[in-house]
Formats: sequence, C-alpha cells, structure tokens
Amino acid sequence: MEFERLANGMEIPKIFFGTYRIHDADDVQTVIRDAYACGYRAFDSAAYYKNEEELRQAFSTLGIREEVLVTSKVWNDAEGYDAVIREFTESEARLGSIDIFMLHWPAAEFRTRWQALEDLYLAGRVQAIGVSNFKRHHLEELMEHARVKPMIDQIEAHAYFMDYDTIDFCKAEGICVQAWRPLMRTGHMLENPEIAELGRTHGKTAAQVCLKYLLQSGLCIVPKSVKRARMQENIDLFDFTLTPAEMEFMRGLNAGMRTADDPDDYPWDK
Repeated sequence: MEFERLANGMEIPKIFFGTYRIHDADDVQTVIRDAYACGYRAFDSAAYYKNEEELRQAFSTLGIREEVLVTSKVWNDAEGYDAVIREFTESEARLGSIDIFMLHWPAAEFRTRWQALEDLYLAGRVQAIGVSNFKRHHLEELMEHARVKPMIDQIEAHAYFMDYDTIDFCKAEGICVQAWRPLMRTGHMLENPEIAELGRTHGKTAAQVCLKYLLQSGLCIVPKSVKRARMQENIDLFDFTLTPAEMEFMRGLNAGMRTADDPDDYPWDK
C-alpha cells in the first residue's frame, strides 16, 4: 500500500474500501474479513449507508478496529450545527469511533454544518474532516469562512468523468481528492477494448488500468466489491506503472460522463 499525507500530517492509505449497499450483519462481516485479508486498512461508510452498526460488530468480532481507519459522513437531513453534532454522536455510537468525518453533500447551510465538523476536529474527536461531492465553487465558499480547511474532498471520478476544475483546485489547496465510483456503476468503461489491450501489455485487467490511472493522476480511490477476487484485483495496483503515452490516452477518454447527480442539481429533499 502507498499512503497520502493530509494537510494536517495524517497519513491515509491511497485505497479505501467502499461499504455502500453492504447490509446484513453476516454479509458485512464476511466482506470486511475478506477486504482486510486482501490488505485494505481503511473503510468508507456514512450514516446514509445504514450499515454503521454492522461495521462496528464486524470490526469487533474480527478484532481489527485498532488497525484500520473508518470514515463516516453526515447526511443532508442534519440541518444546522446542533443537528450535525447530534448525528455525529449517533454515528459514533453505532461505529464505536470515527477517524474521519465528512459532509456528504453541499446541502443548504453547509457553512454552518462545517462549523460543527471543525469543532469536532478541534476537540480531538476525529483525526481529520472533509467533504464529499463539493465542487470548486462550494469549496471556495466554504473556505472563505472556514477555520479549518477541508482535508479531503470525495468526488465521483473515473476515466470517463474527471472534474479537473475541482481536482486541480484541490491539489493547489492541499486537499486530498478521493475518487468514489472509480470504475463507474456500469460496465461501459471496462468494456473498452483499448483499455483491455493496454491492460494486457502490463498483465493487468481493464479495471486495474482504470484505477491505476486515477492513482497516477494524484487521486486516492474508494473501490467497492463484495467478491474477494475483485477486492484483490482492486488493490493490486502498485507493481506496474502506466507510461506517459498510456496516461495521455486515458486522459483522452474523459467525456464528462457522470453516473450520479451533479452536486449543483442534487434533489436535496430526498
């Protein structure tokens, strides 16, 4: 594993394991056990995923909580400072402890909501704070008033969708970019024969090429799978390097193809 140093000096793995849509206590324990065995040492969760309690149970049963980092995110229905503190406390109780805490979307009054995260961080209740799905203009507005700059921005990013305006801004400001849905939701990108051929030249799969492209572009990634073979595939990325020409080819695939809502158009009432 390689690591990323956040602005506050904290080091995090460049690859986190995504836990969205993993439910049922037995399934969660099996998935976490397999992911840990494959080498994952950081797990991404959120109140919206409704699996925090199951994750705590899995970490406890497996005896690995002290060896891993855990992220959670507060959902949009926590309106205002007090609501965010309350939602954090509830997530903390479900998970046992939280290492990294984020705002899940730039919902209304995100400046006030961010103040709650700042106080949680300054009080030492979490090791780092960040945001998710914030575009450049959201970050700029937040940072005009922030006491603590976001350390992470978790955004949709993959070869077919790279928001370079936000990515480049984050890099300039020392904000780590984590790519969620780094392989898209559909198989469209992974069915690209040119990506597959590029992978064969390295003895790798199309998925591994797409993930490596993000890592070499300076992003961290949050892949997710419930299949152990895929988990292993998604983490075995540090024994090959894409050439400058291959990186240029991958950059050329960017077609602005979001697979989820644009944060500017998000239906905040759901």
